[in-house]
Amino acid sequence: LSLFMLSILSCSSDEESDNNTGTEISNNPVSGKLFGKSFQMNSNKARSADIFGNPSVEIYLTAQNLGCEVLGTAGYPVYIVAPRVVGIHTNNVFVTFNDPDSDDFISLSSGITVEIISLDETSVVGKVKAASTSTDSSINGKFESTFCD
Repeated sequence: LSLFMLSILSCSSDEESDNNTGTEISNNPVSGKLFGKSFQMNSNKARSADIFGNPSVEIYLTAQNLGCEVLGTAGYPVYIVAPRVVGIHTNNVFVTFNDPDSDDFISLSSGITVEIISLDETSVVGKVKAASTSTDSSINGKFESTFCD
């Protein structure tokens, strides 16, 4: 009985929990932690790529309001690579977390889910969930990124 009561008391609603618990990908804008510090996506961009011979999309997320001129720099502390096709992807996906306060980073190639919801010549809409327990970095949520030329 006490185990049952403990499980009831430890449950929380979606409104009470953060984006990075459970198995579902949140419909809220991407948020989480980067090297132990809170992260809330404010700006994001994307570009097409050909990675290992596969059509891919690179997605860049930041808490700042940045443009295309700084893609690939520390200004975008979250970098996501996924297949350039609508669907849920757990293979051939990569996420890199860059520490905004240092040159530290970690790249993940497993334990990642990227869902590409829609994709056209101008933007990509999707959701992502990824976590690195060794750096206290995790993200979960929805993004809509416009493509840079």
